Amino acid sequence: MTKLCLPILVALLSFSTVITAQIFGLNGQLFTRGLAIIDSPAPSSTLHAGSTVGIAVDISGDGHLPASAATPGTKDSTRFDSLEIYFVSFPNSINLTVSGPDANLLGQEAGSTVKHVNYNISSCVPAGQYNLSFYEVSHISDQQFFIISNIPVEIQNTNQQGGCNNTNALDGSPQIDDAPSQSPWLLTADGTTSIAASPTATGKSGAVRFETSYVASVLSLLALIYALTSW
Repeated sequence: MTKLCLPILVALLSFSTVITAQIFGLNGQLFTRGLAIIDSPAPSSTLHAGSTVGIAVDISGDGHLPASAATPGTKDSTRFDSLEIYFVSFPNSINLTVSGPDANLLGQEAGSTVKHVNYNISSCVPAGQYNLSFYEVSHISDQQFFIISNIPVEIQNTNQQGGCNNTNALDGSPQIDDAPSQSPWLLTADGTTSIAASPTATGKSGAVRFETSYVASVLSLLALIYALTSW
């Protein structure tokens, strides 16, 4: 009867995936150790020079942050200060700006909690393994953090044309950040997130609850596994 549990265990593990030490995948979203949640691209995506890659970032904390948390100059205890994106390859010694400080990514698409960047990968970009690197500065419960989140991708280029201009200097590898141990939006042992919320439009504050069907599904699967192994 124990053999029947293997498909169930596989299903349980499929709900969540550790992408890297910096990122936790859950229900198709990538939870960084900061406030940002990356919706796309997926890790290990194959991209092509000369084409466009769509990048989407949820800045609402999956619905838990008020809009003011991404507003420049806000005094919210939990808030974004800046968010920048780069393509980095140490083997190719290249660092390209996808969305730098002048782009003001957080201020784009007013009213939208998901920010989008459509980045054209130039034909000058050499093929190889890259990190799509998100540089976030934010405050979490009034404590400032600097979080680097790397999404591994592959860029293919069968017809590289010239060298790239306007590249950035490469920082050391591995790059050093100052980040929490995990996303503040992931559940703690008591079923709440690890931060206190700023007042929202309803005027309520306090510990934010991360209530999704994922939690109920996991508990149901665990109960089923216990029943089958005890049968």
